[in-house]
Amino acid sequence: MRRLLGLLLILSIFTVRVFAQSADEKAIAAQVEVLRKAMIAGDRASLNDVMADQLSYGQSFDYIQNKAQFIDALVTGKAAFTKIDIKDQKIAVDGNTAIVRHKFFADTNDKGKINNVALGVLQVWKKINNKWQLYARQGYKLPNQPK
Repeated sequence: MRRLLGLLLILSIFTVRVFAQSADEKAIAAQVEVLRKAMIAGDRASLNDVMADQLSYGQSFDYIQNKAQFIDALVTGKAAFTKIDIKDQKIAVDGNTAIVRHKFFADTNDKGKINNVALGVLQVWKKINNKWQLYARQGYKLPNQPK
């Protein structure tokens, strides 16, 4: 009986370790959420804080923005999000670099015209001065994806 209890204890500890998020994964997930909220609000300070100065932001419609261009588009309303949902997020950490993949579903307001966006997104996060910041991002259109 003791052996069985010991084995169950070891298996439960191993299972918790396998399925638990690391501290870095939790920190990155929190930063992704900060980014999501800041994109909706057009919050310059939060956007500036969560992104690396070297940001390369690849849009799904064939152009790339740097940090200043991306923030300016959100703050001025040139790119206006009214809702952003992130689904099926996966985070892989390797040292001071992490890759985040997720599905990005959003509603935009383009001068009164509401549009829906369904994208697959690849983000690269880098730990800079002990803080995770978005370093690169590329979106691609998802075909016929339900929300």
